[in-house]
Amino acid sequence: MVVCPKCRSDRTVPILYGYPSHEAFEAEERGELILGGCEMIDGMPHEDCGCLDCGYRWSKELLPATQITKIRYKVVENGPCTIDSQQSWVYEIYPDGRCKEYTYQGQNRKYQFKTEEKVSEKKAYRLACSLQKIIGAPLWEKNIVEGQVCDGCSYELQITYVDKRKEIINGDVAGGTFDSILEKFVRSVFQE
Repeated sequence: MVVCPKCRSDRTVPILYGYPSHEAFEAEERGELILGGCEMIDGMPHEDCGCLDCGYRWSKELLPATQITKIRYKVVENGPCTIDSQQSWVYEIYPDGRCKEYTYQGQNRKYQFKTEEKVSEKKAYRLACSLQKIIGAPLWEKNIVEGQVCDGCSYELQITYVDKRKEIINGDVAGGTFDSILEKFVRSVFQE
């Protein structure tokens, strides 16, 4: 369920762009969607949700970094090992500066080790800003570098927004844009 970031209402619907069909007009009358118009610029983020109560329209890409409620960075070791000896680390960063590190072994869903650290809210906010700046940039300005290796570590970056939606980005830990930003932050907090 998507929640309005402005008024916290759960009466939200998707925004449909393009020339609407007869069915789309009927769905709008029933309050099942909002018609967004026919003009869109390719590669530009555009509003994809709207609130029926307050009329606010947004997309997670266009929200400010203050609307991020959690950053979750999972690193999985993909080296020459068996699944049972495979290690993974999960880092959770919250706007209030709480940072948690979980270490997992093999396919076990229970963590082996848990570490908690606290950083300044400002440091957590700078991380959120750097990620949101890339995510919200027009396609031609993203400048995302993807590092790719055949045998190394992979990551899943999951950003949760105040509207309860998530942005999920996957890649290899090989000097790409997202993994470089997160690796630098994690090393500064947990002092590996």
